[in-house]
Formats: sequence, structure tokens, C-alpha cells
Amino acid sequence: MKKLIVIILIALFVINVIGAAFLFLDIQILKAPIISVEIDPTTITPDELNIQATIYIMNPNPFDVSIENFRVTSTARDGYEIGQFTIPGGTISGKRNQTFIAQDRLAFNGHDYTRIQNTIRAEISITVLNIIKKTIPFEMTVNASLDNITETLAVPTVHFQVTPDDLTPDGVHFSGSLEMYNPNLFEITAHDLSVSISDENEESLGTVQLQGGILEPAGSLTRNLTITVLYKTLDAKTINATFQGKVSVIAAGINKTLPLIVDAHVKVPDILTLLSLNGTFDFNLTGNFKLRVRGVMCYVDFSIYNPSKIPLDARDLVCSIYRLDKNTSRLLGHQNMTPCSIEPKQEECVRSIIVLHYYQFFFSGAHRLLPDWFVLTIRGNISITGVHQALPIAITGYLEPHFLFNSTATPRLHV
Repeated sequence: MKKLIVIILIALFVINVIGAAFLFLDIQILKAPIISVEIDPTTITPDELNIQATIYIMNPNPFDVSIENFRVTSTARDGYEIGQFTIPGGTISGKRNQTFIAQDRLAFNGHDYTRIQNTIRAEISITVLNIIKKTIPFEMTVNASLDNITETLAVPTVHFQVTPDDLTPDGVHFSGSLEMYNPNLFEITAHDLSVSISDENEESLGTVQLQGGILEPAGSLTRNLTITVLYKTLDAKTINATFQGKVSVIAAGINKTLPLIVDAHVKVPDILTLLSLNGTFDFNLTGNFKLRVRGVMCYVDFSIYNPSKIPLDARDLVCSIYRLDKNTSRLLGHQNMTPCSIEPKQEECVRSIIVLHYYQFFFSGAHRLLPDWFVLTIRGNISITGVHQALPIAITGYLEPHFLFNSTATPRLHV
């Protein structure tokens, strides 16, 4: 019995020795894990930089390996250490992959960060039966360049609109808004911002400067704008609004600037719409007939009230007088009226004299001396001084056919 026990113990010892030998041999051929590293700047501001370390490890061995004392040391271009952080390690099963990710924030302190050297250190080990431990030190250096992040500097998305909304003593007033969106992963600064208005000949009609500002990553900048342009804008065939500016990233030795330019088409303002914003025009017609040797003198007074805040011109005025017999009208005479300027919130009157010869009454074809009504018509244009675009007007008034007293016509306005 004792002999049998001795034989069993000797056999177990031999088996352990052989197993240990095989294990030791396997450990001796421990293969280094396959490691790839990515160090990427994620966000950058004038004060600090965030970087992310992504480490991919593939264990080619048939047994588990442990990753310990995982750390990343970052240095500036001049060798100054600007940061150090650790990455939690772990165990990687045989023939398996694992990814380790960590982030660090580096505060700028006057050194050149255009190239950051990152040294990654770790210990890769295996322990067998809690007795045998084999460790392989690992070290890798990876450079990260801020030039890469700024080379992808994307131009902000710009939306802006301008609309004419008033007439002022200084010109046509436009108002609108500007919005800029930063699609970059880093902070940018917008500056030298302006919006200019020009005509189809690229002649400048007015410009306004806008305050710049900082756009955070995925952030926006909004500005309201107002601009008053020359009255001759109303004569333009097309109006273009042009936004111009610059965006810059300034941090850690990086100074990069891109120009911005965005064009938009603006509808040419309609003078009727603009004038209607200020109030209602008032017109009055007065007809005064006088019998004279050479005929009937018709004195026509036409008054205009200017409700706007700017001087207006009444021009190309033509006064015509018709006789109306039932549904038939016949022209008796017409006369050009003197142009006039009407000050803001003032009324101006112009007069015209039309001579109606007596034979016009006898040979008008109406087969009677006096009509049912005299019809006064005034046609012309109202415009801003120095502007070709005009508001056409047509005013018609009816006068009773009495020659012995004045008649006031209630006008009907057509524009």
C-alpha cells in the first residue's frame, strides 16, 4: 500500500514538472499585443484644449493578459510637460480585442501647442498559477497636431435677411437680422462684419457695420441690423445685399483666418407701399367757372396733403375737363399744371386755367348747351425728389354745370 502511494506521488510530481515546463515554455513565447493609438484634439478655445486618447489592443496570445499602469504624458513642442493622465487598465482575453478611451484637458500657458507629443506607457503581464509572472513594458509616442484641427476650419452657416420698412428724411430704411452657426468642434471668433446694399451696377447704396463675437462649438451668433440707403435705391433694377466678415481661430500658437461673403437678393421697394406706411394722402378739387368774352374760364384748384416724413414732388400733372351727357363723355379741353414740391405734413395747392370756347358747347355733338355734369380729371405722378420711380395718380371729380358760383368736386382717387 505504501509503495502504491509513493508511485502515485512520483507520477503527480512528474506531471506537474512536465506541465510547468510546458507552461514556462508557453510563457517564454508570449507575444506582445498589437496596439494602435489615436490622439485627437476634440475642442479648442483660446484658453484650453481637450484631447482624447483612443487605444486599440489586440491580444494575439491564447491566454489572458493584463494591462497595468496605463498613462499618457503630453509635452509641448519645446518639451515642456503640459499634462499627464491615466487610463484604467484591465484584462484582455486570449485572441480578443479591447478599446481604452480617456480624455484630458490641457490649459494653455504660453507654450507652443501646435504639435503635442504624447508618450503612452503601460505594463503588459501574465501570471500563471499565481506563481509565475511575466511582464512586458510598453511605450509608444504619438504626435497630435493642432494644424490638423484648424485645417478643417469650416465656414459658419450664415442666414440673413433685410427688408425695406420705412421712408426717412435720410433715405429708405431697411431692417433685418443676421445669424451665424458654428459647425466646428472648436471655438471661433467672428469679426469685421458688415452688410452693404448695392444696385445692379455694383454701386454702393449704403453699408452698416455689425458687432462681432465668439461662437462656441455648435453655437450661434445673432445680430439685428438696420440700414438707411439712398433714395435712388428706388430706381434700381435689382438690389443686392452682401454680408462680409472674417472668422478666426486663435489659440496655442495657431492663428488662422477665413473670409466670409454671402450675397442675397432684395426686392426693389415699391414706393406706394413705402408711402402708405406714413398715412393717407388727401386730395381736393375745386372748380370755378367764369363767363368771359372769349369763352368760359374754368379755374381748377388741386390741393395735395403729404402725410409722409419726407418732401414729395407732384409732377407731370395734366388737368382735363369733360362734359358728361347721360353715359357719354366728351373732352372739352386740357391743360398742363405746374409741378410742385410738398413738404412733410403740409398741403400744397396748384391751379390750372382751362379756356372753354363757346363753340365747344354748341358743336360738341350733345345737341344741347349744358351737360348733365362737368367732369374734372387730373393725372400725374407723385414721387420723391430726385427719384424716377413714381406713384401714378388719377383723380376725378364731378361739377354741376352752373357758371354763377364755385363748385367743389368730391374726388375719386385711382392709383
